[in-house]
Amino acid sequence: MTFASPFYLALMVVVLPPAIVLFARRERRRNADLAAVGDTALLERSSLLPGARGRAVANALAFSALALVLLALSRPQFGTAPSTLTSSGQDVLFVLDLSRSMNARDVAPSRLAAAKRAAGEIARALSDDRVGLVIFGGSAFLQLPPTLDHSSLALFLDAATTEDIPDPGTNVGEAVEVAAAAFAHGGAPGAHAIVLLTDGEDRESDLAAAAETLRRDTLHVFAVGIGTLEGAVIPERDSTGAASEHRDWAGRLVTTRLEEAGLRRLALATGGTYVRWSDDASVHPIVVAISQLERHALSSQTNRPGADRFQWPLAIAIAALFAESVVRYQGRERRNAPRRP
Repeated sequence: MTFASPFYLALMVVVLPPAIVLFARRERRRNADLAAVGDTALLERSSLLPGARGRAVANALAFSALALVLLALSRPQFGTAPSTLTSSGQDVLFVLDLSRSMNARDVAPSRLAAAKRAAGEIARALSDDRVGLVIFGGSAFLQLPPTLDHSSLALFLDAATTEDIPDPGTNVGEAVEVAAAAFAHGGAPGAHAIVLLTDGEDRESDLAAAAETLRRDTLHVFAVGIGTLEGAVIPERDSTGAASEHRDWAGRLVTTRLEEAGLRRLALATGGTYVRWSDDASVHPIVVAISQLERHALSSQTNRPGADRFQWPLAIAIAALFAESVVRYQGRERRNAPRRP
């Protein structure tokens, strides 16, 4: 047997002995007061209260009830009471653009830093959902399969850099296909969400075909556009490590701009939402939309905690209090009953 609240057992040891001593002193004082007034036996017979034996039984029942109530409060447990806990939610894959253009600083401190912040903000708001990570540039890789361990996502996001992808281009179509493949063998249709974080500069993929595939698989794309329409140059370092700006083959500075049109079409075609990143509040519509998707079971755990048995001492305590009141009442009735000559 174990006790869920052993404090009350300690309280029983502290409270009961002093209470018994106080009642014993009160009984002795009562007897002394009666003896000072007159004949104790005569006064006992004329009193409406129970006699010494009745009082002793009633007091014993009252103390027993108090002890049993404290025992019940300590929540005695033995045996087991199996219970199954099932959590439900969505699977959310963050698809993070690591192409060279994400180093642009038209969004402070950089597009990549803003994309990471947006992903972290969404993940924090979806704390009960499974989260994963796909990184992409000209090619895409599943870096973290969907998991309930949000700290792993935070670690992977923090470590991601544009140097992780050998191909510096941008292929959104391949990225969402990798995300779709990650969802192919898990969860329920309609409970999957792809959060695409990119500046949308894609000259390589057919987004219309990708949207058709995603729609067929009931996958929703929620796109976060990172950057500005005015754009910015792409910072880089030359062969000596000195800071410079990216130039094309003709030596001209390359300006990268946020391309929203394709991202809007992809989100609309798959039943998702598009937002442009500006601050933490800007991704709130995506959080709300994902929360409204269908939910499916994410994990199930069977617990076998100790079964509470407080009902037994509590029931006996109630019975003891009832018996105590009966003893006191019957004592008065016997004393009030007329004596036969």
